[in-house]
Amino acid sequence: MADRDPDQPSGLRRVLSIVDDDGPDSVYLDGDLDPRGAKHRVVIVDDAGDGQPRVTRSAAESRLRARRIAVNRQAGRRRLRRLLVLVALLLVAVGVLASLGSSSFGVRESDVRVSGNVYTDQVALRAAIDSVVGTPVILVDTEALELTIEAIPWVDEATVRTDLPYGLVIDISEREPVLSYPGPDNLFRVLDGDGRVLDVIDGWPFEYLLLVGVEPPALSAGQFAPPGYVGAATLGRTLTGSILDRVALIQVDEAGNDLVVVLDDDTEIRFGAARDLFAKLVRLETVYASGAASTASVIDVSTDEVTIR
Repeated sequence: MADRDPDQPSGLRRVLSIVDDDGPDSVYLDGDLDPRGAKHRVVIVDDAGDGQPRVTRSAAESRLRARRIAVNRQAGRRRLRRLLVLVALLLVAVGVLASLGSSSFGVRESDVRVSGNVYTDQVALRAAIDSVVGTPVILVDTEALELTIEAIPWVDEATVRTDLPYGLVIDISEREPVLSYPGPDNLFRVLDGDGRVLDVIDGWPFEYLLLVGVEPPALSAGQFAPPGYVGAATLGRTLTGSILDRVALIQVDEAGNDLVVVLDDDTEIRFGAARDLFAKLVRLETVYASGAASTASVIDVSTDEVTIR
């Protein structure tokens, strides 16, 4: 390598080319190799063979690339660990669900708790419960079981909850009986305020209002009475304290066009058609508040113009 020619203009740089046909690729040294030349750079270039020199990677670039590769590998290992953890958790969850869904965790009759069933038919209730005994608790169709229980005449609403690992919790809200009527077979039908037959019994249940109708239907438990009987049941549910304790019986035709309440002193209160009953009860309360009902034998509140006889 020759020293810099002092006669060479300062704006130009000397390039030394080393040619060796049998050795590695040629390398160009761009700049001044003299360490005394502090203002000059030394750049090692690699001849790619296409006439265009390429700058070789510096040590700093190589370290940066190695560091970037190491960081990417570490991030990949973290992702792999997370994936393995998720797969393990999924397998555990599947195993737990498979175990809970097996017959080993079936409903046990001894672990079924029922509340609110006072008048509910115990045979029908037991049949509903038996239909799910042995079924894995997590697979019990609670809504279907609720509907089955609510089909029992006395049941108004049923709520079923699972109680892992073996039980069920059943809460029952029963219907409110209002009146009863004797059927053509001399058996009494107990009705709630909606006119649903809650029970069919032998003998008059005197704790309920007595309904007397024309050609009373022989209904079974769970069926609904005709419109007139439904109107009478609705009236019986909404009677006010002024006459509730004095009612001897309620008379009605099947269509509900002639609804009459007979008191214990034989006073008749005529409500007419079994509709707008609340407004008619308000008129009746007005009559009692005025004292006009004390000597009345018939009080007609079927229209806005109340008649007292």
